[in-house]
Amino acid sequence: MLPARNGRGRYLKSHICTSTLNAALARCAFGIRAFSPHDLRSTARSHLAALGVPPLVAERCLNHSLGGLVAVYDKHDYLDERRAALEKWAALLTELEGRPDNVVPLRAAA
Repeated sequence: MLPARNGRGRYLKSHICTSTLNAALARCAFGIRAFSPHDLRSTARSHLAALGVPPLVAERCLNHSLGGLVAVYDKHDYLDERRAALEKWAALLTELEGRPDNVVPLRAAA
């Protein structure tokens, strides 16, 4: 959860409303179809697969429950594997960010 801020910019001990990010995204005009924060998780999961990350590790990166017998028998936390997978993801994002044709500048609403 992200912390909420009061009018003076100081952080409070409460969290932002769960709909705040959805509302902020709805106000942005990216020139693409509408999407939600959850769609970003789906995008990350797809890219992890494309980067060759094993499905079990990719699911653990998203903190998904493994379910069934896997959840019963496999108690490994996959921390090292998750770290390596998320480093691959970060490297891809850094590479894409470095390409000027891939970045859409965000402008403040008028």
